[in-house]
Amino acid sequence: MERKIAFDILNTIENNGAYSNLAVNQALKKAGKEIDGAFVRRIVYGVLENRICLDYYISRFLKSHIDEVKSKSLNLLRMSVYQILFMDSVPDYAAVNEAVKIAKKELVHQDGFINGVLRNVIRNKEKLHLPDPERNRLKYLSVRYSFPEWMIQYLISGYGEAFTEDYMRAAGEVPPLTVRVNRLKTTPESLCSELEAEGFDVKPGKHSPNALELRGRDVLSSKAFREGRCTVQDEASMLAVELLDPKPGDTVIDLCAAPGGKSVYAGERMEDRGKIFSWDISASKLGIVSRTAEKHGLSILECEVADATKLRKDFVGTADRVICDVPCSGLGVIRRKPEIRYTKSLEDIRKLCRIQYRILENAAAYLKPGGTLVYSTCTVSPMENGSLVDHFMKKNGTRFEEVQRRQLSPASEGTDGFFMCKIIKKS
Repeated sequence: MERKIAFDILNTIENNGAYSNLAVNQALKKAGKEIDGAFVRRIVYGVLENRICLDYYISRFLKSHIDEVKSKSLNLLRMSVYQILFMDSVPDYAAVNEAVKIAKKELVHQDGFINGVLRNVIRNKEKLHLPDPERNRLKYLSVRYSFPEWMIQYLISGYGEAFTEDYMRAAGEVPPLTVRVNRLKTTPESLCSELEAEGFDVKPGKHSPNALELRGRDVLSSKAFREGRCTVQDEASMLAVELLDPKPGDTVIDLCAAPGGKSVYAGERMEDRGKIFSWDISASKLGIVSRTAEKHGLSILECEVADATKLRKDFVGTADRVICDVPCSGLGVIRRKPEIRYTKSLEDIRKLCRIQYRILENAAAYLKPGGTLVYSTCTVSPMENGSLVDHFMKKNGTRFEEVQRRQLSPASEGTDGFFMCKIIKKS
């Protein structure tokens, strides 16, 4: 049953463009508690994190090009080869037998093909090797870390090979579960004791005084989460709000607010005094922002559907602080959503840069003299980060001052890959 669920999830991600985290959670919720969710997650994320490597090995045992294999058959091969090569707890015969069962039910006349390829892999798995790094370094890196070659070249051009390889290695690791303490309702010390009493292993975050790292059961089921004493948020996202440093009584605009982590954290730091305009293009996602703010004891958020690329003239020059967390390629959260490696292109990034720049210009227009904005992304893409800010400052340096910029990486900071830059409008 678990393998069939993993098979369905992989097909949903590939064919419907679903996010892996949402697809996995929805499937496991539907399946019920009797399913071994950890096993399903291991297969799904294992395939997504190693897909290029798996395809490289599978292609050795195909008579035709791998692109000619139908997507469902290929996903079944991928998840089965993953079990054979990467999961010591799974006997080879079990991986093959269960794959053939699925093929007989789900794939017309493909069970013999699936069986043949997998048995060939088993017979030859000691002979499987990565590409020779001396002959083709790029190919080696691509297969070793399952990153597309264009993405590796792009990151190397911006940061060098050492950063890029460290980043790719860290992108295959399991990210920590981090929660932010709501100081309007509790303290880090009190929340730590409460969560430990519920069975969680808790330790302080690496960077923010309001962060705790958890291990244990699902934090969403904890009383502290349900009652708004904490919320799940990566430390990089917290640091962006701390860099903005909103004060009680400020007027703050969050241009792309959903799902609301930064707006709500700003409200907590403002002690629920002042005003936060939380805008987003998605009405349904703004509903989440409103409910989260209410649960956290905040009354100063005003949520409104708005397109951040369109300037609202009635708000020009009105804000003390602006949160400018723009839509981006998401290359910084690949360890959470590994399918991003295969769904983005360089042209996608170029299109995003045009949108991001319009949003940044609008964000700057909303500032009062002396006001502060933080431009941020959850990506390690050079064009979307440093290069875009450089272009803005070249055009607007007489009116704005860049104070600080920071590129975070899971390899060095342990956070999501995240960029933030603090800009002040001159008085």
